[in-house]
Amino acid sequence: MLSRIVLLLLALLPCLARALTPHTPLHDYNRASWLTKDGAPPEIVSMAQTKDGWLWMTGPYGLHRFDGVRFEKVRLPLAENTARSRVGFIRAHPDGDLWLSYFYGGGLSVLHPNGKLEDIVSIGKLPTVSQLAFDDNGDIWAVSHGGAFRIQPGKVQRLGAEQGLPGDVHDVRIDRYGRIWVAGAQAVYLYDRASGKFEAVRELPMRTSLIESPDGRIWSANFQKIEALPAPTDPAARMAAPNLSSAPGFGSDWVARFDRDGNLWQLKCPNDMCVTPAPVVASTSVIIPAPQAPAQLKPAPGTTNYAGNAILEDREHNIWVATLDGLDRYRDNRLQRIRISSSRTASSMVTDDTGQTWVSDPFNAAVWRMKGGAEPERDPTPAFLVSTDFGGALLLVGAYDIERRHQGKVEKIAYPAIPGPDGKPQAIEPWGVTDDGKRLWLMGKQTGLIARVNGQWLPRAKFNIPKRIVLGVAGNKPGQMWMATGDNTVELLDENDKLTAYPSPIIGTPTGLFSEEDTVVAGDQGLAVFIEGSFQLLTATDPEVLQEISGFVVTPDGDRWLNGGKGLVHVRHADWKAALTNPELPLRFELFGLRDGYVGKAMLFSRHPSARLDKDGNLWLSSTAGILRLDTRAIPRNAVAPIAKLEGLHTGAASYKIQPGLALPPGSTNVNFTYTAASLRQPEAVRFQYRLDGADSDWQDAGSRRAAYYTNMSPGAYRFRVRAANEDGLWSEQPAAVDFEIPATFTQTPWFKAICVLAAALLLYLLYWYRLRIVTARLEERMEVRLAERERIARTLHDTFLQSVQGVVLRLDAAVDTLPDDSAARKSLSAVLNSARDSISEGRAQVHELRSADVDEVESRLRDVAALLSASYPGVQFALAASGARTALQPHIVDEVSEIGCEAVRNAYQHAQAAQIEIQLNYAPQQFTLVVRDNGKGMSPAPAQGHWGLVGMRERAARIGAALEVNSTPGQGSSVTLMLSAARAYAGKKQPWWRRWFSK
Repeated sequence: MLSRIVLLLLALLPCLARALTPHTPLHDYNRASWLTKDGAPPEIVSMAQTKDGWLWMTGPYGLHRFDGVRFEKVRLPLAENTARSRVGFIRAHPDGDLWLSYFYGGGLSVLHPNGKLEDIVSIGKLPTVSQLAFDDNGDIWAVSHGGAFRIQPGKVQRLGAEQGLPGDVHDVRIDRYGRIWVAGAQAVYLYDRASGKFEAVRELPMRTSLIESPDGRIWSANFQKIEALPAPTDPAARMAAPNLSSAPGFGSDWVARFDRDGNLWQLKCPNDMCVTPAPVVASTSVIIPAPQAPAQLKPAPGTTNYAGNAILEDREHNIWVATLDGLDRYRDNRLQRIRISSSRTASSMVTDDTGQTWVSDPFNAAVWRMKGGAEPERDPTPAFLVSTDFGGALLLVGAYDIERRHQGKVEKIAYPAIPGPDGKPQAIEPWGVTDDGKRLWLMGKQTGLIARVNGQWLPRAKFNIPKRIVLGVAGNKPGQMWMATGDNTVELLDENDKLTAYPSPIIGTPTGLFSEEDTVVAGDQGLAVFIEGSFQLLTATDPEVLQEISGFVVTPDGDRWLNGGKGLVHVRHADWKAALTNPELPLRFELFGLRDGYVGKAMLFSRHPSARLDKDGNLWLSSTAGILRLDTRAIPRNAVAPIAKLEGLHTGAASYKIQPGLALPPGSTNVNFTYTAASLRQPEAVRFQYRLDGADSDWQDAGSRRAAYYTNMSPGAYRFRVRAANEDGLWSEQPAAVDFEIPATFTQTPWFKAICVLAAALLLYLLYWYRLRIVTARLEERMEVRLAERERIARTLHDTFLQSVQGVVLRLDAAVDTLPDDSAARKSLSAVLNSARDSISEGRAQVHELRSADVDEVESRLRDVAALLSASYPGVQFALAASGARTALQPHIVDEVSEIGCEAVRNAYQHAQAAQIEIQLNYAPQQFTLVVRDNGKGMSPAPAQGHWGLVGMRERAARIGAALEVNSTPGQGSSVTLMLSAARAYAGKKQPWWRRWFSK
């Protein structure tokens, strides 16, 4: 008895995990179908959902999986084996493994998430499995057409008559008490762990399955009756967590299924699918899905599930039904559609001072009180419209008066008497009523616009109001009335009857005027808010969400809810305030549309506000399809984050599987990735972001696109990542990623680039060198012409004028030598001789400037001096010899060496009294040497007074960095030796560039 009380209490407890709404009729669920034309396989017999969110299904047409968008046929390893070619049964383990058994070969295998297939029981050693149950001790209980089996590591035990079981069993289940139930052909059996025997608990009329309800009860389910099995008799028994076999997504059932809220889904009632609400299930232990079924069963009118094969609840709380022609999905709508017994939609809707929402039906003069989670309740008072006064009291607007209800008191406000054709007061057809705290405004077909002030009805002419009024709403202060005129102007009638006009942005034809915390005017082209004395137009990324707004509600948390032509728009408080601070910024919003159960469009025809909020947080909307309700305090959210999965990497030439160490062919430049994420509740609302490390600096928003494209890729190592978000913006916990490399071709290597740079530099150098050669050749040609002319002039000066002067000087010098040293004439002539010699030197310098030095320039000058002196000293023999390869000396070296040599020759002729004078020139590679030698009488090492020739030679030698040696032996002659290094002596000879380069 105690256990039954415990079960009853558990049945009445609310379920923490929200699934399908208990009071929703089947036709109000969001239903989607995928048929064979959409890629769905037909004749599905078994379904399961793995940890990664994929929905798996199998049947005669093979094993498939579904991510919510695309069906993919899965070919198992070793599928060419006939025994493995068709999978007959699948179950999903929470660890991500997919357990399966083969239709032809039986056995039991596990398909791991990495694609590896592992045999648990070999083919042929176990008939095709129809159900599995995982025991806490590690045992696996399996049933098939061949009986029941207990599978342990390395051991398969068949359970038969010895254990109390028949050979034909159909289902196995482990409840929260750890009890093992088996459904046979004629009875349900319970396992006694102590004895190892099964005991029949209940007889069955036909093939039966076992299902578990959220309260922990195990039920036997067949097409005649669904009945709860007995609870434990031990008062100390305590329930544990549900067994894996009862977890969402574990596997499909073939008769019925309890969802997480406790609603019972049955595939055939007796033909159509039906749902028994959770409150009915909790109050009974027997449900009969037959033609004589009780009224609580709600068939699905017009459905085609006559051949429903399997039913499954997934992790996102969707119900999946396999049919002969495909797959159906049922899920909750966030907005509930409320049907009232009216031939047309509602006209007006208000929430009174008690927080109760009222709806009017003017075509039937009916008023309805709305209740969250319950059927609407019709009020007995007939009325065309509902409204409230400035204090929130309910106003029921009828044909002859207005009934005011406040704190249990009822007051009648009579209309002004308008006699009809018969002279009696006629009924009024009211179109709208508004109380601004000072005036009660009434717009009627018979009355036009009038207002009641201090108990008296006054005509429109008595008030300072615009001639044309499209919409009006009471302000926040008594006596204030906002009015939209339809010409982009909103006017305010204040408590002192002063009328002020405020231009508004272009919003089109007014559809709504609201005065909550903010004054808002809406039209068919947009929405504007009164900010600091003027109306400011708000913007959004989708302009249509702010168009045709006819309902505006502020919830206690400050959020705004807008009912418009695109659906229900939700704006969080912070986002609304940000938009008012900077109206140019797009308004952030959340849209509830058709996918969320919003049917029709916001009502515009009646010109009454189409959204109201009651005290329980229920938001009531008036749409062209009826009344909709949203519980703003408990909006159903999808708490299951999608798991992104990379499907492939593709280049222009091939496709590659995602695997570690992936390397693409060298030179790959165009790469694209395909990816997906299994999210089954609203797969069309799944959004993706991807990022390629090495190319992208941040995440790229792909929207719903399931591919990413990259072009002009460079060689290198990359990492591609992708993540997904469901319809509620919940992102994947971990992005899917792949590392890959694009090797460089030879032309993409740094070596090739360096070679190209060097080649380019070399080419530029060669072009420069070629240009330089051309320019140099032209300059040399010009210089040769100039030099030829200069040399002609120099030869003329040298051969005529200088030679003549030199001859005169030599003869005069010989004549002076005959004069006594102290002779006055000698002194005068010596001065003349010195002046002449200076003139000769200057002339030679000018000749040197006019012509370039030849290779034998020094020799020529020495021969010239010797030739001139030999005329005065005819008995002296002169010889000049050169050794080594003649090399041109530097111009200034030529001058200095020539002067030193000439001075030595002159001394030898004039002072040595020599019979023989010899000059040797040695052009050695490392050194240039000049030797002037005679066989005369010798000379003193110290120069004679008044003779500076030797001193001059030494100074010239020092100036060019040469070594000068003067050797003399009395009676044997003298020698003057000049030695100069090659680097200082020889003029540099230009070499080809390759020789200069390799000589460095």
